[in-house]
Amino acid sequence: MSELEQPKKKKRRFSARALLSVLLVLAGLGLLAYYVTVDWVPKWKQQIAYRNALDLSIPTVEDLSLPADSGSDSGFVQDNYDRYTYPTDHFFLTDQRKAYKSGQLRLIVPRLALDCEVRSGTADSVIKYGPGLYKYSALPSYGNPNVCIAAHRGVYGAEFYNIDKFADGDLIFLEYNGYRFTYEYVETVVVHPDDWSMLYCTDYSAVTLTSCHPMDTSADRMCVRGKLLKAEPIESAGGSSNAAGSNAASTAP
Repeated sequence: MSELEQPKKKKRRFSARALLSVLLVLAGLGLLAYYVTVDWVPKWKQQIAYRNALDLSIPTVEDLSLPADSGSDSGFVQDNYDRYTYPTDHFFLTDQRKAYKSGQLRLIVPRLALDCEVRSGTADSVIKYGPGLYKYSALPSYGNPNVCIAAHRGVYGAEFYNIDKFADGDLIFLEYNGYRFTYEYVETVVVHPDDWSMLYCTDYSAVTLTSCHPMDTSADRMCVRGKLLKAEPIESAGGSSNAAGSNAASTAP
C-alpha cells in the first residue's frame, strides 16, 4: 500500500464526560483557592492577632478593685471571670510572658520544702539550675490563667523530688509583681509526654507543676494542679518564709 493510500488517523476529541471531569477539577481548585485566600488566611491572621493581644484585655492584678467591706480578697478569684478569660483549647504566647525574666516569679511549696525563683524556659540547660516557666505559660492573675512550671525529680537539684506526695489541703504559693497567690492542691494526673492538655488554661485560675514519671525516666509526665484561693500584697501576707512555715506542719509527709 502506498503512502497516499494509507488511511488517515482520526483526531481525538474530548467526550462530554471528560470535559465534565475537567470542569469539576477546576471548580474544586477554585473553591480551595477561595478558602485559603478569603476564609482561612484571614481567620489565621485574626487568631494570631487575638493571641498577641490577650494581655490588652486582661487587667493585671493591680487593676483589681476589692469590695470595700469584704474584709478579704475573695473577690480576686471571681470578679470579671466571664469577661476576662484565656482560651482553654490551645497554647498562646502573651506579651506578659514574652517580657518575663528569670527570677520575677517565686515558687514556695511547703510539701516540697521548696522556696526558690522560677527561671524562664524549660530546656534542660535551664531547669538543671532550678524550676522553669513553660514558654506558653500564663502568669498569675485572676480569671483562668494556668501558671505552668517544670523541674527535675531525680537529677541536678531534684526540686520536685516529692511531687508524688501531695495530699488534700496542701498549699502552693507564687509571688509575682508584689503579690502572693495562694493555691490549694486539687489533683495529680499522670499523662503521656505527648499529652499537653494539663498545660492548657482551665475554668479557674490555676498553677500546674510538672516533672518526669517514673523518676529518672521520660516515660510519662506527672502533673500537680492547684486552684487559686486568694491573692494579697506580699507585705500584708508576711513574707515568703512565714508562708512556708505556717503550713509546714499540716503538709509534712
